[in-house]
Amino acid sequence: MRARTIGGRRLTYPILALALALPLLTVGQPAQAAPHADGDSIRQVGTAVSAEAWAAGRQRYGARVTADAAIEAYWTPERMRNAKPVEESPSYKAAARRFAESGGTSSAAPTSRSKPVDVPPVAGLMGTPGMSTQAINPNLGFNHPTARSNGKVFFNMDGGSWVCSGAVINSVGFNTVWTAGHCIHGGPGSSLATNWSFVPGYDDDLANPRPHGTWTARELWTWSSWIDSSNWEADMAVAIMNTRNGVRIVNQFGGHGFRTHQGFTVGINNFGYPSGAPFDGGNLLRCSGNSTQSGARIRINCDLTAGASGGPWLINWDGNWGYLNGVNSTLNSYTAPTLWWSPYFDDTASELYNFTATH
Repeated sequence: MRARTIGGRRLTYPILALALALPLLTVGQPAQAAPHADGDSIRQVGTAVSAEAWAAGRQRYGARVTADAAIEAYWTPERMRNAKPVEESPSYKAAARRFAESGGTSSAAPTSRSKPVDVPPVAGLMGTPGMSTQAINPNLGFNHPTARSNGKVFFNMDGGSWVCSGAVINSVGFNTVWTAGHCIHGGPGSSLATNWSFVPGYDDDLANPRPHGTWTARELWTWSSWIDSSNWEADMAVAIMNTRNGVRIVNQFGGHGFRTHQGFTVGINNFGYPSGAPFDGGNLLRCSGNSTQSGARIRINCDLTAGASGGPWLINWDGNWGYLNGVNSTLNSYTAPTLWWSPYFDDTASELYNFTATH
């Protein structure tokens, strides 16, 4: 076990190791940070490689296949095309239904226990907007900073294959991807994601829709209140990524900055890979506008469809880089959305960032 102290709390977590002999690679006991007074804590849900993925990897690479290679082999173009937006999963719909039945609002106030986080973007090895509530295709080349720092997430959960969106975020460890909590764990009655992968710059208009390859995670972190009670205010997650060819993901592609406690009304550029009609999940799309307060969360007028879950809400986006200040969490319609919600990035986001930034 490793231990460190943040904000006066002693946090412990295990050092993970890959065991190729196991048909299902997973963390036995998820690590957990010391809980707050309300019982909430940052929890590691682990990473797992399914028996099917190991079999696909052995078939392609032989008996000594690594977990990374097994997941990449598993996610064939056909499996990627057939994966559905996570918003269609039973666990997501059940969580949304419970929230609606509770009144669909929260009276919780933003927290300010810790100092706001303000981390600048970083360009990485590969180099260095207007307002529209309708989704547009910015038609960015796959090496463009915004394109390569955004990506599509593929994973299995509860017997299905699902997709989300995510973004590379600058951190001390140079290895973090941020997404929604429901993109790594289905919440109460559900399970953790398996075969979790992130494809930066995914674009099905290319001969190879994975121009930068497939990246896998070695740790997945979210709040226990999401796992245990589908708390939408904590619907955020961090994936600590494995290196690829010895290079860390932020060093390779660069990463967006990170800011918290910015107020409820800010200019947002919302990115994601919408898969529901009229979109097909093949391209990175964007909509933008000013956020407004919605209980203890924020929302934006935006018609990105299902599949955009986990996509970044960037403030101060300059056409290349911005600062993460939210993630796509819930939408107002599965068939014709006009609104997206994000957790408000207060201490909940600050503490998750600070805890995972050095992993």
